[in-house]
Parts: sequence; structure tokens; C-alpha cells
Amino acid sequence: MTAAKNYPPFLLEKSGKSPAPVVLSSPHSGTFYPERLFHLTDLKLTDFQKYEDAAVDKLFSFAPAMGLPLLSAVYGRAWVDLNRHPLELDATMFSDTLPAQIMTDSARVKYGFGVIPRQLNANRLIYRDKLKFSIEQKRLTDVHFPYHAALKRLIQKNLELSGKSVLLDLHSMPLLPAGYLIKGKMPDFVLGTGNGAACSNEMAEKAAGILQDMGFFVTINLPYSGAYTTLNYGCPQNHSHAMQIEIGRHLYWNEDQYAPSENFNALWRKLSVFMDRFLEVLPALEL
Repeated sequence: MTAAKNYPPFLLEKSGKSPAPVVLSSPHSGTFYPERLFHLTDLKLTDFQKYEDAAVDKLFSFAPAMGLPLLSAVYGRAWVDLNRHPLELDATMFSDTLPAQIMTDSARVKYGFGVIPRQLNANRLIYRDKLKFSIEQKRLTDVHFPYHAALKRLIQKNLELSGKSVLLDLHSMPLLPAGYLIKGKMPDFVLGTGNGAACSNEMAEKAAGILQDMGFFVTINLPYSGAYTTLNYGCPQNHSHAMQIEIGRHLYWNEDQYAPSENFNALWRKLSVFMDRFLEVLPALEL
């Protein structure tokens, strides 16, 4: 989508009382790109769509009916990446002065994937010319900050009401290069715990076990351990747990047609079963 203006910074869906202190977020499933982007780039909408976590929010559309809040991005991650620290900025992209505290040493910034991405991949730079941060900072104030303010409120509400909170940060992954395969296989799911820093290891193992019992190949922290959202909100010592869930697009998405595959509905149903079973085991965990 590119034509409409003044889209909200996020969508928040919830219904009724939550059965557990769980929040779902989907920061990379946004599909809206302001028209101005296409005046700054030679790339096409189809190029940006390949950078999205395609329809991950739709895969979990059952969550609000279960009472679980689902916070989803509206803007595409090529416009502003909600899974980055707001100071992960690449000074080489801008012609004017940036805040002195920008995180230039961030590995993601060095690879071109900061909060305002420089490129889609190593061969696809986004912008023709340097940007002005005095203009582009509105991406942060209008989209990034409101999204994370909403996420913080949801987590804080759980902590106040239940004394604990679980954030499931939802993503999708393309087929991995041969060097990133696990035992020569493409994972169906990768659960990221920040290598144990962001959530209870027991919780991740329980989640992995449920998925494995359903016939999926699951890894923990390989090759993805979690990014800004997971590490920023995951603080187990304060009873706030965050786990990143990466879902292989081969399970549900037709990359060539940019459309759900014939397996989409089946995976939707399986994920609803997973969530139901996850909620059943959650009360017994020491969080």
C-alpha cells in the first residue's frame, strides 16, 4: 500500500479479559509505505515487500479472540524498523547533524540495517541521495516512539496485574543460506531468548517442546537469538520475559506470488493450538 496518508503508527487488537499475562507483537509485518519514499528511491514496491515479515500478524489473528493483545506494525520495516533501537542510525546516510549519542558501533548499523535502513541487502541500496535527519526523524516520532510506548503500556499492565509478563515477538524468515542451516536442515521455528538474557530458559524449552511434538523442527537461538525488542523488554530478574519467534516462510508463504501458500490456513490452525497449549503450561513455570 502506498497511496493513503496519515496511517496510524500501529494496530492494537484485543478482546475481553486476557487469560494470561501475554502480549504478542509483530514489528515487521507492516505493509504501508508513504508516497514520499518512492520519490527518494529507484526501488519498487515489490522490492520492499520482500523485506517484510509477510502476513505474520495474520498468522496470529486468532490471538485477540483468545483475549491476548496483538500489537502489529502498519508501516513497512524499510521505512522504519521497529525492531531497532531508535539511536541505531547510520551517519553516512544523512547530510546534516545527528544526535551525538547515536549507536554507530551497532553491528546492524554497520551492515546497513539500522532503524532507518540503508539497504535491503548487500546489493540493494534504498536511497539515491543522502537524507536529512531533520526531516526523517519524523519516522521515529510518528511511528517508532508510539509503537514502543504502546508495547511498554501492555507489558507494564501485565506486571501490575499479574506480577509478571511474557512478550512473544513474532517474525518470519526466508530460506537460509547453506552455511546457516542447522545440521543441514532449515528450521521451521527459531526461538530467540537473547541467549538466555531475555526470558526463562524453561519457558523457551517448553515452547520448543510443544512445537516439536506438533512435528516442527525447532532451534533455540540458532541462528537468531533476538534483536532490540527481545533484549530491551526481556528482563527475567524483574519477571518480564521476551521471546522472539521466527517462523519459516516455507511453511505458509509463496515468495514469488507475494501471497499465502496453500498451507497458510493449516499453519494458522496449528499456531492456535500451539498458543492454547503454551497458555496451559505457563502457570506452572517460575516466571
